[in-house]
Amino acid sequence: MLLKEYEYLVVVPGTDAYRDYLALRHEVFCEELRRVPSKGKRAGGVAVESDEYDVHSVHLLCRSVATKEVLGCSRLILPGPHGLNVSSRYRLSALDGIPPNEIGEIGRMTLSPSLRRSRSSTAVVGGDGYAGSGSRRVKRDGSMVAFGIYREIFRVAGQYGITHCFAAMEPSLARLLNRLGFPFAEAGPINTDVKPARQPFIIGAHAIRAGLASRNASLYDFMMGPGEVASVAVSEGVRQGAEVLIETQHDLPRLSA
Repeated sequence: MLLKEYEYLVVVPGTDAYRDYLALRHEVFCEELRRVPSKGKRAGGVAVESDEYDVHSVHLLCRSVATKEVLGCSRLILPGPHGLNVSSRYRLSALDGIPPNEIGEIGRMTLSPSLRRSRSSTAVVGGDGYAGSGSRRVKRDGSMVAFGIYREIFRVAGQYGITHCFAAMEPSLARLLNRLGFPFAEAGPINTDVKPARQPFIIGAHAIRAGLASRNASLYDFMMGPGEVASVAVSEGVRQGAEVLIETQHDLPRLSA
């Protein structure tokens, strides 16, 4: 089953997996998207990206079970001495009734370039941004990996008592996520000083459960169920969600840098 081809790890400093995680961040956010300035940091001979928020974050890495190839990553910033990254870059609306110590932030979420449509390469390899006849399969696999990253982020958030998460993204992506059952709500105005322009959104654990339950029961089971997913119905539900992403030509994991 396709979903069993991936493993999701919480990675910690001082390990090879953590170095691979930081290297993917550098490759995507510093070299490709150029949203984060490279600071010239290296580990194990490779360029890596890190910042002050990493010390109070939980770091997630997705790898291929068979090859150990790095496929995607994200981090959950927890309340800490440096606050949240979103607070320094966006004007946030007042959040009545949510304790600050229960609010985290989803960031540095991306997939390996091999698993997503590259906007810069579209003109070279064709309209979908992939070369070869297997492009639809690659795009679908990337979307499934991204769903798994979301699942692990929300699971870790619950373990740390985080009930709500900020995420900065393009409004069109927020609309798509709402369509899929992830009801991100606006948390402030669009910041046009960042390129592309992005807006802060927030999502709560109860809203996720309600949104998924009302739109895709199988995807709900995948997101909220325990660990291993063995059900064919669940896999089909995730596949259907991935197909929506393919048809709408969206890159699911392009959240805040």
